[in-house]
Amino acid sequence: MDAHVFMSSFHERKPIVKEDLKRILNIHNQNTLNQTISYLVSFGVLKRFENGIYYVPSSNEKFSHLKPSLNDVIKKKYLDDYHGIRTGAYLLYKYKLTSQVSTYYEILSHKVSPLTRSKHLYNGKVIVSYPPFKVNKHNIHYLEFLEVIKYIHFSDDSIEKSQIKLINIKKQLHLSKEEIIAYSKYYNGKRYAGFREVVKEIAKDEIASK
Repeated sequence: MDAHVFMSSFHERKPIVKEDLKRILNIHNQNTLNQTISYLVSFGVLKRFENGIYYVPSSNEKFSHLKPSLNDVIKKKYLDDYHGIRTGAYLLYKYKLTSQVSTYYEILSHKVSPLTRSKHLYNGKVIVSYPPFKVNKHNIHYLEFLEVIKYIHFSDDSIEKSQIKLINIKKQLHLSKEEIIAYSKYYNGKRYAGFREVVKEIAKDEIASK
């Protein structure tokens, strides 16, 4: 393949997965693909970030030692193309329920085994679990909304004010109360009984009086 075409297909210091290389190189045989990647790495065209993750090093010698950011790696590996979401305190920051910025990555992704629960990676900075239900383009906001409710104790506001904000978020995202309640059932077991009741209140626009 033309080297210019290859280099122009990827940005410097951005993570690249094998599927990307397979598509750009147009190589379908796994052994041939692995050999070609090893060749590209040995000649410095690519660098290996970790097993299965590569990147094009900076063309500027001054920055050639720099690697992709952890944020970019996490997005590429677990989140892109509706494969998962970032949850925890980050979601409450995203939806303006807290001003605290989380430095940890709590991830729900179906790019891991269905048995994966709270797997700590990257020196404990990343915690990955399989989601309660498989994420796709049509239900990703339902998962985010339910996870916001799950972590509502991180909110800077009172319970009542937080619930009002949640109802507004539900309306902004055009979420169906029936779908919210249906997806909440994937959070099964006694430990989530209270959570499911709160979900029903929010889904039906009911505010608990305190």
